[in-house]
Amino acid sequence: MKKLLFILAVCTLFSCKKDVEKTLTSKKWTIESTSVSPAMTIGSKTSTDYIELMGPNSCAATMKLLFANDGTFTSGANGALCDMISKMQMNRWTKNGNQIILSTSPDSPMSLKGGKLTQTVVMPAQNGVVYTFVHVYKAIK
Repeated sequence: MKKLLFILAVCTLFSCKKDVEKTLTSKKWTIESTSVSPAMTIGSKTSTDYIELMGPNSCAATMKLLFANDGTFTSGANGALCDMISKMQMNRWTKNGNQIILSTSPDSPMSLKGGKLTQTVVMPAQNGVVYTFVHVYKAIK
């Protein structure tokens, strides 16, 4: 009985890992929200909603990710003035459980939970302020 339970546990463990990868690679991911803490001021606006600050057609508001089975991913945006990220760029990704590590930001892994990818990025101090961004991507079929 113990052997049967052990085999079942191992099979479940490996099937979950495969499900994470399948969920990640079978969908397109588009930015849903980006919050920033502390609140940031751009122009005359102050907000913790970074996409609102940047505008609905900005690079921040149109960011997309696409993951491939071979461990590569593309990222890009089609917002106005997205010169630096206007072409989809191919990079590498790996997974560790529910964490997705991108070669472009290895110190800020993404977490996959319930059809959402979440990434927390801490930016170096700007004028003495350290900003923390939380990016949430949603799955699109």
